[in-house]
Amino acid sequence: MPKTTLVVVDPGHFHATLVQQQMYPELSSVVRVYAPLGPDLIDYVSRIARYNRRPQAATDWRLDVHAGPDFLNRMRDEPPGGVAIFSGRNRGKIDRIIAALEGGLHVLADKPAIIEPADLPRLEAALTLANEQQLVLADMMTGRHNTLVRLLQALRRDPEVFGDPLPGTGDEPGVLLSGVHYLRKAAAATTC
Repeated sequence: MPKTTLVVVDPGHFHATLVQQQMYPELSSVVRVYAPLGPDLIDYVSRIARYNRRPQAATDWRLDVHAGPDFLNRMRDEPPGGVAIFSGRNRGKIDRIIAALEGGLHVLADKPAIIEPADLPRLEAALTLANEQQLVLADMMTGRHNTLVRLLQALRRDPEVFGDPLPGTGDEPGVLLSGVHYLRKAAAATTC
């Protein structure tokens, strides 16, 4: 049975490399990369090179890089059945995801997939297309689905393990929780 190919599209964030921290027997060691030539591509290639050179648990990823302004059109020629990885580059990400799905690629993407409420119909179209073509369209930031994370959350809710929450006020809460992932976010006074 042929191995599945990873297809990395315009890796604008280190999340693209997280999938490649280790080798997987089901995946081809050759990864096709489609991106504009620039610092993000160089950063991605450098991170993969470090994984390949590390002294313990080195990987053996072989990058087939297609760099240029027409990278998305070139990605559309990719044979179906591979897995497209999308990270960063939130503006227009949903259009790239749809292009990959139309080409028969499964999609793993970090969030947000959309940044404007007006893009909700495009997200719904992507989910419908994936379902119709029996393709996977999933969030690759799987920490929230991780068994260990769920176990830690359950332990934190158990008073016999964690204890009772401290009483607090609006000004000084007993417990603070924060998150860094949002469906829609604003950074540096602009929407990302």
